[in-house]
Amino acid sequence: MDSRLNPHTHPISDAVRKARQAVLSKIEQEQQESLPWYSWPTVEEYRLARRQGSHGFPKPVLNEKATFVNILGRDDHQIELRIIKPETRSARGVWLHFHAGGFAIGSNASYDPYLTELSEALGLTMVSVEYRLAPEHPHPAALNDCVDAALYTLSEEGARALGSSLRVLGGESAGGWLSVSVALALRDEHNIDVESSLGAICSSYGIFDLTYTPSVLSHERSIFLSKEHTEKFTENAFGHVPVAERKSPRLSPLYADLRNLPPAQFLVGTVDPLLDDSIFMAIKWQQAGNDVQLDVVDEGFHAFTLYRFNDTHDEGLERITTFLDGKLM
Repeated sequence: MDSRLNPHTHPISDAVRKARQAVLSKIEQEQQESLPWYSWPTVEEYRLARRQGSHGFPKPVLNEKATFVNILGRDDHQIELRIIKPETRSARGVWLHFHAGGFAIGSNASYDPYLTELSEALGLTMVSVEYRLAPEHPHPAALNDCVDAALYTLSEEGARALGSSLRVLGGESAGGWLSVSVALALRDEHNIDVESSLGAICSSYGIFDLTYTPSVLSHERSIFLSKEHTEKFTENAFGHVPVAERKSPRLSPLYADLRNLPPAQFLVGTVDPLLDDSIFMAIKWQQAGNDVQLDVVDEGFHAFTLYRFNDTHDEGLERITTFLDGKLM
């Protein structure tokens, strides 16, 4: 196997670069004028404002055709799965989706436009997990919910209810961490051959070292995610774990045994504190003998695929679509 990892980058013109940078500066300035989630009286008040589209937040755009399945997870916890099916083509499988939000905010209904775009472009049924959030439910609650959802989608009952079988694990930010961590838990704790059971993993701008990579520690900007935001999210969900123990593979998958895993795509932008996490994980994924694709989007910011602020959104979706079209034959 070729030991070199060649990132997939698309050259952009100076004009495109300047346009992207202008958008970044505008977003950064606007976000400096808003309170981060950890400065609100409670995180639940912040979540409610986002759900309702109040306090300056845009009202979420929902896919009115989304349906739901509720499953029973461990500890008798009910887990809601939000289902978006392609309308213009038959589904060729299920993408089990783990939403962004730093393990503290967001929901399975937060990103309907994005999931609808992916569903139509890929011909996949998007099944997004409403996992429990911190600080009310610190680690491992979110991971347990997502593993239980994966076990359900892998079951005959799940395939019947969802209309097709599980092909992809994927998510963004915290969901990127969950995508990899769920695959490892299925392999190590449930003896599932994930290499043959899954078609691919799509992890976008995830965190893989909870003691932080150099790009986090040296990051100076604040565009959806800053160094301080990263640290606040981590402490909120994993603060009960001593720092000395956070390099455990169950917490920081960069240090896990990565052998016998499915093909994976790690997608990230150059203006993201978690840039190194994707780069380092892609290298480790390949070193373990797995198929991997590293996509680095020039001037891409954290969450660039989730919001259509500029053309990085379309580029990110094109990267995902091209990767999966090559894996889900």
